[in-house]
Amino acid sequence: MSDKKSGAVSAAVETRGYNFGTFAGVYTPALLTILGLVMFMRTNFVLGNAGLINMLIILAVGSSISLVTALSISAIATNTEVRGGGAYYLISRVLGPCFGTAIGITLFLTQSMAIPFNIIGASEALIVQWPELRSYFPLLNLGLGALLLLLVWFGSDWSIRAEYVIMVIQMVAVAFFLLGPIGDFSWANLVENLAPAEGVGSMIPLFAIFFPAVTGIMAGVNMSGDLKSPHRSIPFGTLAALGSAVVLYLIQIVLAAGCFSREEMISAPYGILVENALWGFGFVILAGVQATTLSTALSWMLGAPRVLQSLGADRVLPGFGFFQKTGGPKNEPRRALFAVLLLITPILLWTGFIGRDVVEIDDSPLNIMSRLVSLFFLFANAIINLAAFVESRGANPSFRPRFRFFHWSVAAYGAVACTIAAFLIDVWLSLAAVVVIGGLYLWTRYRNPGKMRYGDARHGFVYSRIQANLLLLQQLPLHPKNWRPTIMILTITPEKRGDILEYAMLVSQHRGILSVIQVIIQPPGQDFCELRAKRLVELRAIFKERNWEVLPTVVVAPEFDTALQTILQSHSLDPILPNIVMMGWPRQRERVSTFFRQIQLIVNGFRRNALILANASTCFVPRQDDGGTIDIWWKTPEGGSLMTILGYLVQHNHEWRRSRLRIFIMGSEAEAGYLNLILERARIAAEIVQIDPAEKLHIMFRRHSYNAELIFIEFNEYDLRDERLQTASHYLVGRMLRDMPPCFLAVSSGEADLMA
Repeated sequence: MSDKKSGAVSAAVETRGYNFGTFAGVYTPALLTILGLVMFMRTNFVLGNAGLINMLIILAVGSSISLVTALSISAIATNTEVRGGGAYYLISRVLGPCFGTAIGITLFLTQSMAIPFNIIGASEALIVQWPELRSYFPLLNLGLGALLLLLVWFGSDWSIRAEYVIMVIQMVAVAFFLLGPIGDFSWANLVENLAPAEGVGSMIPLFAIFFPAVTGIMAGVNMSGDLKSPHRSIPFGTLAALGSAVVLYLIQIVLAAGCFSREEMISAPYGILVENALWGFGFVILAGVQATTLSTALSWMLGAPRVLQSLGADRVLPGFGFFQKTGGPKNEPRRALFAVLLLITPILLWTGFIGRDVVEIDDSPLNIMSRLVSLFFLFANAIINLAAFVESRGANPSFRPRFRFFHWSVAAYGAVACTIAAFLIDVWLSLAAVVVIGGLYLWTRYRNPGKMRYGDARHGFVYSRIQANLLLLQQLPLHPKNWRPTIMILTITPEKRGDILEYAMLVSQHRGILSVIQVIIQPPGQDFCELRAKRLVELRAIFKERNWEVLPTVVVAPEFDTALQTILQSHSLDPILPNIVMMGWPRQRERVSTFFRQIQLIVNGFRRNALILANASTCFVPRQDDGGTIDIWWKTPEGGSLMTILGYLVQHNHEWRRSRLRIFIMGSEAEAGYLNLILERARIAAEIVQIDPAEKLHIMFRRHSYNAELIFIEFNEYDLRDERLQTASHYLVGRMLRDMPPCFLAVSSGEADLMA
């Protein structure tokens, strides 16, 4: 093993952290988080309003979203190396650094928001028990937050030890409030609670209140960097915790529906648990709600800094490297923990001041926070499922998850269900979330273009879609209406002929695929494979630096004519093959004869269009005031159609949007009228200028187009076999275009049709 690889492996081992097992590292934090605040404080409230039938539907929908998300996480986690950062690390290695960073920041905010949500629940439970504490709501929030901060500061091992104690207290409390009222169970009472409460309409707000109950599966995933065997622990621990919690919720819902009246569940959802506790031990329920809410907040306070720390380790954005630094003997993310503290403190104060004056449970800050937390988690789950969908549908041979209970349709359901649920809860907040995630993606892409490469699954997904679409495109009939410029640029020195590449991008306007082919005349005795490979790497670097949106390739051949024949035969990916060959006019007169033979081969032999930049030394700057003209010298309908379509596409460039098309025609009034009819049917605006055919072309050309911005002229002389006439044509082109604006000579194969 190389030093570099062994160093990477050593680093991975050193940063593994506490080496927790499945029970301590995943099952315990996930279960404690799921059996959290909502179970004690809001499940009865939702049940009383929704009724038993709707409540079971809400539980089924919410748990199904969490289940498919858990399956997606399991598939990803068992298909890649897992390090610190939890879901962020997994997503970024599937969807790439830009999307991964956007979602990483979203996950950090999501899990940070869940911390005050649970602290508020703990404070509210204390206030229900001792109403005189309501005026101290803000101080209660801050005090409980400080207690959790101390636990996390001393390390995850202290937190995990605390969670064992918390788990015992929580389970005892759950048993006490489940068994306490069981003697009052009545089928008649259960039947009365089947239907929703009077006046309750949509179930969506109630779903938003309940959904945070089943979002705790992420708590175990967040400990990915501290697990001994994450590939095993994440799937088994997450699914086991979710299954255990759903069974307990189902028992709680059915018992409550049969034991409590609707009015009690709505007005005092937590109070009736305390009043009906087993043996009258209400203080056990209070201890349980404190244990469950604070343990959930503790789980998120452990997870959120680790997401931010992982973002810092990847250094995908300027300044984020600050959060990479760790503290303590076990690499605790203490800098990231301070960032969490700065984020949640204002929320704790704000909700505390609101909670001091709240009387009705509907106005509780807990209900406000539940909607926000639900939205955040729904979008986070949607992206996790999207990542699994892309990984699976990408069909990379490297997608070999050890977890077998997964199919791409499961991930698709999860992504769609989460998105729909989020928009049903709140359209405007969901739109804002989409804008924020999209903005983070674009920001990352702008600030960090191509620096981080994870081998993400987007490549495989795009490849598989291209493969399927190419096979489909091959079966579709080709029609002139579907014609678009697919340009092949021939040059010996691409970096020195940037003018041709820039013009190719200008006339295509992202409508077609551009490729540039550098032809290298093979030096004697040099290995052409090595020469080609080296030059291709150089070209890709040049094109990326200059932001040229073209696909480069290199052909090494003994001479140019042989290379051209090979290129025209083989440079295509059927059914996408170049329909325009673009090149420059030969500078040496002795090359003219060969050049004309090449044009004949391109147009007559292979039925491609040819576009020749005839005056390469000329540069241009489009007019920015009233705009100049794009002149088209029309000779035949075939050539005129090609040039007019290309001129029309040039107008779509933002720098050329003020330019006007001007078509010159040497013909009668009837021919000009017919051309007007063609342009009207083609929905293209252009000025038609009639030219006297008796006048010499080169004189009229220079007179009318001297101040144009860009010129297209049809070139018919390529078929002349007489070398003297070819030489004369070469001289005429040079004479016509001296000091003229950029001019393209166009030769049409006839497939571009304005009437399509």
